[in-house]
Amino acid sequence: MNIEYDAIEEGIEPGGLRTTSSIRLLICYILDTMGKPVRQEYVVTAMTQNSIANYFDIIDAFVDLRNKKNIILVDKSQDTYTVSKTGKLIASSLGDDLPLTIRERAFASVCDLFMREQNKNENSVEIIKQTRGYMVDCHINGGDHDLLRFQLYVPDSKQARLVKKNFQNNPEIIYKTMIATITRNSDFAKNALEDIINLGFKKN
Repeated sequence: MNIEYDAIEEGIEPGGLRTTSSIRLLICYILDTMGKPVRQEYVVTAMTQNSIANYFDIIDAFVDLRNKKNIILVDKSQDTYTVSKTGKLIASSLGDDLPLTIRERAFASVCDLFMREQNKNENSVEIIKQTRGYMVDCHINGGDHDLLRFQLYVPDSKQARLVKKNFQNNPEIIYKTMIATITRNSDFAKNALEDIINLGFKKN
């Protein structure tokens, strides 16, 4: 079966997307998987930084998908999009046609970009005293619901305060590390580890 490669190849690594239809499909897949409005900038950055598709092809794909009402412009000032019912159908029925590594890498990168913009003040940490020790309840908010929530037990108040401080200072790295672990994407895990190393290790 001959496949017509009609996408721009400049800046695309081996394994990247070389058809405009696959680029449109990946955009629908990302928006559907995120389940919330996402900035066009995030999708473009995730795909270009990972050498998945060419910038101009991605922009053209957004225009085409919008014109065909496969995606919906939610907020013009923020340039955020969500997937329509037809776009959801495309993502669910054809999403598996995309290479798994491409899907994982793009989704993880969009999550990372989304998280970076979240104001640290939107994230909350509560220290809950237990019969023995303390429970630190951490939330990374994503608007109308939590992107990530976890509880960590520590034996004393000093450690509880330290956990709270470190979480509030670096929620995006914690989220990135979790995404890297769940998706088992080696490239994304490497980036998360580099961020952790770049923080340095300071005595508190």
